[in-house]
Amino acid sequence: MLARAREGDAESWKQLAQVYGPIVYGWARRCGCQAADAADVMQDTFASVAKALSRFDGERDGATFRGWLWTISRNKIRDRARIAADERAAGGTAANLALLQIADAQAIDADDPPTTVQADSLDARRRMIELLRQCFDQRTWQMFWETTVIGRPPLDVAEEMGVSKWAVYKARARVLQRLQLEMKGLE
Repeated sequence: MLARAREGDAESWKQLAQVYGPIVYGWARRCGCQAADAADVMQDTFASVAKALSRFDGERDGATFRGWLWTISRNKIRDRARIAADERAAGGTAANLALLQIADAQAIDADDPPTTVQADSLDARRRMIELLRQCFDQRTWQMFWETTVIGRPPLDVAEEMGVSKWAVYKARARVLQRLQLEMKGLE
């Protein structure tokens, strides 16, 4: 997905935003942004990602897309906090402004996002699965789901759906192949 987005593939950009957008929004909310500001942070973050994705080097030692995305998001959250502080300064006291800036700085100065790698990875995978589900007809997805996720024997699924067991195997293989392709490198 990242490689295709780098090349300007519109569908991959859409997927990238749908998979990682809610994560960025959640980070902004956890760092104290109001809902509208968090939405702006998310939009600003992806505008920066669009400009800089070609420079992201996932092969560099210790580099992860999530870490890179957090760095951009954190900077956008800081920008939003500065804008809010300037607006409050115009109508508030200097002491009130100082207290608000300290609270904002504490919330957004962490090196790591305010969520765990595991939680973000699980959220991203769930959203990717939901996006991919739309790429398959309902019967193909059901054969995959019943045999792979639920763990039912392919022969039972085939009998229930009125198809050969090979049709079930084929459907499962098609979905698994696409999932592996799309989730490669997904953190």
